[in-house]
Amino acid sequence: MKILMSTLLFCSLGLVWIQKMEVIITGEHQHKTVEEKPDFFAMEWQEGIVLNNEPTPIFIDVETMGNQDVDILVTSGNRPMLYTADICTPVCADGECRLMYLTLYWNLLGSYVGFDKVEGQALTKHDHVEFLEQDYEKLHQLLLDDNSILKRRKIDELVSKPKESDIDAADAIAGATITEVKESVVDGALYSCYVAWNIAHGPIKMELQEYTAALFDNELKRYMLMSNEQDYQMYALNSLSESEFMKYKDRIAQIFGESIPLVRSYIVQNLPKLFWETEDLQIPFWESFAEVDINTRSLLLNHIQEAPANVLVSLVSNLELMTKNQLKLYLEAIENIVLTNPDINAQLLRFAESGNHTYGYIVAEFLEDLE
Repeated sequence: MKILMSTLLFCSLGLVWIQKMEVIITGEHQHKTVEEKPDFFAMEWQEGIVLNNEPTPIFIDVETMGNQDVDILVTSGNRPMLYTADICTPVCADGECRLMYLTLYWNLLGSYVGFDKVEGQALTKHDHVEFLEQDYEKLHQLLLDDNSILKRRKIDELVSKPKESDIDAADAIAGATITEVKESVVDGALYSCYVAWNIAHGPIKMELQEYTAALFDNELKRYMLMSNEQDYQMYALNSLSESEFMKYKDRIAQIFGESIPLVRSYIVQNLPKLFWETEDLQIPFWESFAEVDINTRSLLLNHIQEAPANVLVSLVSNLELMTKNQLKLYLEAIENIVLTNPDINAQLLRFAESGNHTYGYIVAEFLEDLE
């Protein structure tokens, strides 16, 4: 009991969180300045940025250790950037408990993005063997996996208990880590990995999302839209009004050309009607036709009847990229201009007669029907 009480005092005083942070203790809240990229971090880091922590009402309830505060890190201009918490938690296996210290970071949508090691408090494996650098990296990759098996299993479901006759080592006493999870956790540190993952991905995610929603304003919207973080882009896009789609039309077209299929699909499905009625507004999206995924091409081709003539001409050079249904949509759209446009007619003929295209026969039949 005395050991536990002194541990609680040690953690609450924050005596160990000195790496990468300048700490000033004033009353109850510790003011910290973060000037360097965390040891393990999955987001872009702006060189020279200085972040200061501000308190939030959010905390993480760590078993036997009490509430551990979550702060928000802001720029000198008071723009929110990250959430952070100094974690001190027991890791117990086979009746032995050790303390694990980590400084965790989440993005503004509550997703884990990184951690700092705590100076003088190395993480350990069985037999108190300290983590190697590759072990910390493996822990980081595990924590980045929001859908890890650790999400669906209790800790006792992740080990297979040995028969008594097989017990001859510390690992045997703890039980062997099951094959299904062995590759994703640090060897000899299953319990540490399990505790860290469940802290990083617990109820905290929803609480941080709600806190950000209350802070969300036009400045934060613009920051997220201009970010290269795809979840930020989606969050900002989902908040845009029709007039804001127009305001940020160039950035939206840029995101469309560079982002992942999920974001591209969202953009096509939510572009205001005005975009499809205005030639200059829709052309940037058609220009990405050859680079986007199959599903996004289908969504674009749903608007082929609204496409300007120069788009119809340019798309004929991408026939080999189209699926059967996509090709039919395109041919239907150009039916009235094929005979009067020699460029389109010539390329259709080459495609149909090459013998190298699976759907060449569809184009051949189309041309025959026009005669």
